[in-house]
Amino acid sequence: RPVASLAVLSDDDAGWRPTEFRSSLFGSEAGLRFPAVKLLDFTANEAGLEQSPNPFAKIVLAHLKARQTHDDPVSRHAWKIRLVRGLYERGFSAKDVRALFRLIDWLMELPPLIDDVFRQEVYKIQEEKHMPYVTSIERSAHRQGLRQGIEVVLRMRFGQEGLKLMPEIHAVHEVESLLAILNGLETAVNLDEARRLCSPIVP
Repeated sequence: RPVASLAVLSDDDAGWRPTEFRSSLFGSEAGLRFPAVKLLDFTANEAGLEQSPNPFAKIVLAHLKARQTHDDPVSRHAWKIRLVRGLYERGFSAKDVRALFRLIDWLMELPPLIDDVFRQEVYKIQEEKHMPYVTSIERSAHRQGLRQGIEVVLRMRFGQEGLKLMPEIHAVHEVESLLAILNGLETAVNLDEARRLCSPIVP
């Protein structure tokens, strides 16, 4: 069947705009001409991308914001939440929301502690919209990630004695509770305080 070649250019060099490819060897030459689109050109129309019902518009905007916030995790977090909230407000199907969420999540990586806050905010958005589009597997992975973070903090701050609290941590299943424990352990002054953080929450 006839084949069309298209190029999507995602780099930051505004002047690099190839539209053809050529190669030659031993007197043989091959060439290809193709249309190209530069994602950088959409920077001037970010508002249009945000309002567009086209799912690809969300990916383009996420790509642009990922580059713009490369050294600014606070701004990246704010934009990431804004983009995810937009997925729920544009009327996409649950399947599309999950697919777009995973791609945005990959494009706009956050530092671990900020990422924990981001995940918690996503759950709140789901509750507001009554749309539990994040799968149970993803929720389980989030819980596991929080438990691993708690284990690291316990080991670093309290050594082997701190790790003895992990059986209690594994009995906690609410993401909100695990997040509260993690945040509390970062400022706990001693092991007794760390133990108190865990014990009231365990069923």
